[in-house]
Amino acid sequence: MSRLAAGVAAGLVALGLAAAPAGGQWMSPQSDKDLRLTWNSERIGPSRVLILGGIQNLSRLPASRVFLRAEGLDGSGKVVSRARGYVPGDVPAHGSSDFEIRLVAAGSERQYRVVVESFEFVDPTRRGESP
Repeated sequence: MSRLAAGVAAGLVALGLAAAPAGGQWMSPQSDKDLRLTWNSERIGPSRVLILGGIQNLSRLPASRVFLRAEGLDGSGKVVSRARGYVPGDVPAHGSSDFEIRLVAAGSERQYRVVVESFEFVDPTRRGESP
């Protein structure tokens, strides 16, 4: 393998773009059409915000390794704060799960948004197989 090919392969692995293991397929945020988020935010002190929410899985497969990103937006829509969170365990097929994300607020937030950053739909009949 040439140095260029090895460098490209290493870069793809670092970016998480390498092939997914058997039994699962990593999806980008643009492919999360079967996952629906709802949430509420509340201040829990002068500089902390708690985002409590739920995720509904409309798919026929469980969703696993669901990572979320919460962003605080100022009045002009600029991101002024950010935090990452995850959904504990799997989100069952045609089911839902709860999540919480704690965010350090900048103080100028007017609204918040939460998006699915990454996830994996898992075929339960193939779970545990090695790549």
